[in-house]
Amino acid sequence: MKIFIAQHPAEAHIVCGLLQQHHIPCEVRGETLFTVRGEIPFDESSSPYVWLKNPQFEQQSRNLIASYLNPENNNQPDWHCSHCGEDNEPQFGLCWNCGSHATQLKR
Repeated sequence: MKIFIAQHPAEAHIVCGLLQQHHIPCEVRGETLFTVRGEIPFDESSSPYVWLKNPQFEQQSRNLIASYLNPENNNQPDWHCSHCGEDNEPQFGLCWNCGSHATQLKR
């Protein structure tokens, strides 16, 4: 099921990574259509999106996405990458430096 329509492929991957960090099975779809915008309609039909593989995670996914879209309502701490030691902001599900998944919260 389509759970999130992104503005660009990077945003789709950020949201997908956030959901995967919470063990929600999902994937990015439609990102190749983004590259041919202009040749095809420039609307949601050519936007990349996050596909939820299991509908039982719909409400949890919507809550996580709402938190991502409204970060001022979040009081989550930064997290520390246990792989490379880099500090990351809470909205990132992957370390910006090495690409590892969020596994350890910063003290």
